[in-house]
Amino acid sequence: MFVNSVSISNNFLHSNSLYQKRQVNTFSKPHKTDQVSFSGGLNPEMLKNQLRILLTQDIWAEKLSVKMPETRLEKEVLLEVLQNRLKLDRFARLSNERATIKGDISYLNDLLEKDPLNPNIPKLRQELVRRGNIESVLKTLDKQIDMEGKKNKPALDYFKNIEKIEEEYIDKRLVRFPQMEKFWFKIKRNNINKNGQYSTKELIDIIADDKAPVTVSKNIAKPLSKKDLMVKAEKEYEQYLRENIDIYESRMNHNDDARNGRKFVQELNMATIKKYPGIEKSLQKMYESVESRYSHKINRLVDIDIYPIGEIWNDMRLVETDMKKVIKDIVFIKQQLKTCPDNKVFNETLKAWEKTLEELKQDWIKGMKYSLKYEDMNRQRFSDAGRLSEYEYLAGENKTIKKHKAALELYRKNNDNIPDESWANILS
Repeated sequence: MFVNSVSISNNFLHSNSLYQKRQVNTFSKPHKTDQVSFSGGLNPEMLKNQLRILLTQDIWAEKLSVKMPETRLEKEVLLEVLQNRLKLDRFARLSNERATIKGDISYLNDLLEKDPLNPNIPKLRQELVRRGNIESVLKTLDKQIDMEGKKNKPALDYFKNIEKIEEEYIDKRLVRFPQMEKFWFKIKRNNINKNGQYSTKELIDIIADDKAPVTVSKNIAKPLSKKDLMVKAEKEYEQYLRENIDIYESRMNHNDDARNGRKFVQELNMATIKKYPGIEKSLQKMYESVESRYSHKINRLVDIDIYPIGEIWNDMRLVETDMKKVIKDIVFIKQQLKTCPDNKVFNETLKAWEKTLEELKQDWIKGMKYSLKYEDMNRQRFSDAGRLSEYEYLAGENKTIKKHKAALELYRKNNDNIPDESWANILS
């Protein structure tokens, strides 16, 4: 964002670095057509795809969590998702049953190896015995799941396609993990199927007829005054932009960030907003005022040469993606080794993947160090130019910078090492 490449800096990154091939960037005066934009929007199909991703985060649960849709488009997409899932209800049930059996077997084997006196062992054995010949049961489940998948291939392909779109949208930052997490939390909080009392078919009927079960909150808070609401909403919107707009990103148009930010504020204050008819106009002016203030601070940073650490971050994100894939592979091969512990191919493959994972971790740590080193140098350049306050405003809540600073602190506290258990948070 707001960054244009100019010339190569000889003193930038070491030539033998994983993160070489960089150029010094400048916050240069943008052309009229390049100004930061908070207007416009995604095309309808992209909006639908975003909703498909958000609404299918737990699509294979036996009893689905569903909230009532808030817009006509969300209702349309939710019904589409549920109608495809309805065809795969048996597929989901059988798949979950198979996963439960395999999980019990894995857990039992793990206990027998590490804690043979654990009181859960008899219970697990009894449950597995109750199912009969486990090998035969699993083979039958495999056949039934395969049959259900083939019988309902269009519906299964529908969800596979959403998985592909999700990967693409995450890479392009059209969908972000915090956005997904927030939406999922909202579904769980407003779930109309908390007790699993409704089938997929019943959920379709409820959504189609707009007949949400009525719940009454016992905790009724005193509503904010109109003035206090405006002050609160402005702070929330400003904070949202500061956290979600990356000034080191090449993208100039931030209409999606603005739209998501406005929606975020609206959702947080929905009940209070409804109490003040006509306040929408005041909110619109407030949004535009915050966006204008944000753009003004950007314009104050023009013509200052900086190191384009956003390019380092892009490389680090690729490393993170590779790490996630390798971790999944390691988990898979470890599962295989529980049933075939002496398999030479599995053991050699595991060693190779573990070595690759360690190399990727070191690449990420290297990138983190470069990231913070050159961010600090950028900060000094803005300070020398008398623009530090603007930079602090625009980058002070940057999630990537904060993430890297937290990781570096952890790294130093653990004798130049990031503990294995901490990587899950880094990769989330």
